[in-house]
Amino acid sequence: MRSLAFFLAAAATAWAAAAGAQDRDSYDYREGYRRGYDDGFSSGYRKGLAESSRAAPPAAAAPPPPVPTGPITISTAYYGTSSKSCDATRWVARKVNGRRTASFEVTNDMCGDPAKGDRKQLEITYVCGSIAKTASAYEHRTVYLDCTS
Repeated sequence: MRSLAFFLAAAATAWAAAAGAQDRDSYDYREGYRRGYDDGFSSGYRKGLAESSRAAPPAAAAPPPPVPTGPITISTAYYGTSSKSCDATRWVARKVNGRRTASFEVTNDMCGDPAKGDRKQLEITYVCGSIAKTASAYEHRTVYLDCTS
């Protein structure tokens, strides 16, 4: 059983909530809230203007992007689908290593047909000097590797 104190506390809480709701609807409450909002907005606006008028330190010039140098060096080459693939690294490396640009058709000649009947893709990771690059192409398309730009 609940005590009399519990019921009195619940009644007092309900009365306070009702009184608070009436206070929020009063003109004085709304006017005070609006003045507080306006004062806070004005203060923030003035602070923003003051911060924007300060001279910003000069930005450091961005370093120029590295220029690819050196010939193509194949890191990895995988041919197939996401579930079935073969390692075509040696085949691709023999074809393009040491050149500045290269292109060739993607076919099953690279390492066989790892996923018969499925659309296959060749994914290549290669290095131009110290810059790593990637290239990819679907079966029966041409893949381009470039270390000149």
